[in-house]
Amino acid sequence: MLGNYRVIDLTDRRGWMAGFLLAQLGCDVVLAEPEEGWERDHWFEAYNRGKRSVTIRSAADVNELAADADFVIDCGATGFPMDLAKLRSDNPSLITVSLTPFGDDGPKAAWSATDLTLVAASGQMICNGDGDRPPVRISIPQAWSHASCQALVGALVASDERSRSGLGQHVDVSAQQAMSETALPANLHGPAGLAPQERMAGGVQQGPVNLRWTYPCADGEVVITVAFGAMIGPMFQRFMDWMCEEGACDEATRDKDWVDFALHIQQGTETLEELARVMDLIADFAADRTKAEFLKESLERGLLVTPVTDLADVVESEQFEARKFWDEVEGIRHPGPFIQASETPLRRLDAAPRLGEHQSNVDLPREPPSEIPEPGNETKTNRPLEGLKVLDFSWVAAAPLSTKILAYWGAEVVRLESVTRPCLLRGALGHRDDVPDQENAIGWHAVNANKLSLAINLSKPEAKQVVLDLANWADVVVESFTPGTLESMGFGYEALKEINPGIIVLSSCVFGQTGPMKNFAGFGNLAAAVAGFYDITGWPDRGAAGPYMAYTDYTSPRFTTAALLAALDYRRRTGKGQYLDFSQAEAATHYLTPGILEYQKTGQMPTRAGNADTEMVPHSVYPCVGEDQWCAIVCENDDQWKSLCVEMRRHDLADLNLEERSQQAETIDEAIAAWTQVQSPGGLQIRLQRHGVTAHMVQNTGDCMNDPQLVHRDHFPWVPHPEARQVMVDGIPHRLSRSQGGFDWAGPTYGQHSMEILEGILGYDGEQIAELAVAEVLE
Repeated sequence: MLGNYRVIDLTDRRGWMAGFLLAQLGCDVVLAEPEEGWERDHWFEAYNRGKRSVTIRSAADVNELAADADFVIDCGATGFPMDLAKLRSDNPSLITVSLTPFGDDGPKAAWSATDLTLVAASGQMICNGDGDRPPVRISIPQAWSHASCQALVGALVASDERSRSGLGQHVDVSAQQAMSETALPANLHGPAGLAPQERMAGGVQQGPVNLRWTYPCADGEVVITVAFGAMIGPMFQRFMDWMCEEGACDEATRDKDWVDFALHIQQGTETLEELARVMDLIADFAADRTKAEFLKESLERGLLVTPVTDLADVVESEQFEARKFWDEVEGIRHPGPFIQASETPLRRLDAAPRLGEHQSNVDLPREPPSEIPEPGNETKTNRPLEGLKVLDFSWVAAAPLSTKILAYWGAEVVRLESVTRPCLLRGALGHRDDVPDQENAIGWHAVNANKLSLAINLSKPEAKQVVLDLANWADVVVESFTPGTLESMGFGYEALKEINPGIIVLSSCVFGQTGPMKNFAGFGNLAAAVAGFYDITGWPDRGAAGPYMAYTDYTSPRFTTAALLAALDYRRRTGKGQYLDFSQAEAATHYLTPGILEYQKTGQMPTRAGNADTEMVPHSVYPCVGEDQWCAIVCENDDQWKSLCVEMRRHDLADLNLEERSQQAETIDEAIAAWTQVQSPGGLQIRLQRHGVTAHMVQNTGDCMNDPQLVHRDHFPWVPHPEARQVMVDGIPHRLSRSQGGFDWAGPTYGQHSMEILEGILGYDGEQIAELAVAEVLE
């Protein structure tokens, strides 16, 4: 897709994934390693396939490599000072990217961090795990993978702007902010007048109701989406029908009003005790059935149910096999292309390089990308994606979060919706001040900020021409229906390219558009379970405990945004559009690649380990003063351990090395917990950071709102809304040095921009619009 771009990758395991994905998209990625090289472990093999390796000794070596490069990615791993501004001065078209824990500036910019402390700082950890235990992370580190994918998006937004100005710029990525998106909408509870999210071990709160989703079954665990509302309630009804057929509940239970059950609890016509009884019936029903039985019935009946899979199940997935997803490298399966592209298939990448393997040929001359103009004199720009036109059919979060990113950077996004089939986000996952109005939904406000709303009932025949006119206007169409739905409405890729040959159409669903599980009905919670995330979240002595909410809804958007930007780059060069088939489950496995490789190479199955880590001890979350107050503390080396012992006045433990600390981990955790439980987490994190110990309080929604670093970087801006006046949304985790982004309004009210779209974009006159209104199209 991306053609002849050259990338200099200066990162370590914190940023390797960004360069890896650029290599999949077609870039020439040069991994610049220290002379001693990086350890060739599972992490290295996971994210350095397809790259060329050279060694560097000084900034001068980097300067030489960057002089002929299009991108440089840095995370502070070189061991010597890097002047990225000088690299851009010497090569004005160069785009530099920095991945740091908290961003390039702000009061915490110099703080040390690991995956554990970043997850603690993000607002996500407080939502993960069992309510009677400390918050817990996903056992295969995730924070830097989110940051790497954000770096990819930032680099491609900057590249899109460079295609017009000829100028590069700097991309500043905060890992804390990147991880924070996985806490949506819980991180917005505070300013919306809602209580902090409780830990539900893979379940969810819906108003006053705590819904259990994970249940033991005959040969493992299964996720059963117990939820209500206009969209999910009918699917849960089908599950209750199955239970009744099997004699697991009576007809009166089966026939309850599952669509409005949460409302009945609020009104007192149903009780929490009755809901608990039903969930106990579900638990009994699940215990007698296998994972295979649940999957079979889920596919046949259209249920929101899936087995909890481990990484062995992932590697052997028939669905992945049918779509030829895996890259086979020396007999080992690696996650392959993160998206299927009709015109420009992603590269199949070979094994990771040997140290310095390409030292002798890295300087060979190349043809620079032809579409980059000569650099101009412009220093600041308007929003870099202004002029990009997007037609958005998607709903809930996975795909809409992608179009949100485009809208933030200036794209004009027209969101189609109808009161006859409201988006799940309008009816669930939190409303301001607990007032259950569809215009009051905090998730909707955040996910659809900066989008234009056209109220249109697609079931009406007269709606078809409106959609076709919009498709003729658009550069990009994004949809997330069940496979085949768009085609059945007459809006499939083949139909749209007849009227707009350069159109780019992206389809997003759990398993992609082909394969035996293509029609699997599900959201990101089910995709997370079937992709392996549930099995590696929680405690080794308990069942799977998460992660919070619809996790692949948060891993997906950066992949799809990057694919769209790359496809636009290709269209600029060739005039050709294409069809992009995105599987949330496939792409999400890239976040688990080290564990997938570990299982295949050693036979050892990575599974949930609480907050423990094999390379660092202590590495956990400890209680502090106050209700549900915690601090994540990590000793990355012996020096940090000695500093912590000084602070705790435990000089008797200070000389323990890593092996000894690992053997005494339980005793050490008890000693630290006894010390922290009489201290405030906010003061403790500052004290430890000042003494060189990596730490961060585990932040809830209120803590995130008041975090001086997130405040400094304006991560939670207030934006106008026509009914609520102002609402808070979450921001974008990267900044650009020359280009501006921003949110001008929150997720719109139904049809808020219908007249603007019909008159201004499509040029319809009053008579045409009146005819549509009479035909009940505009609702």
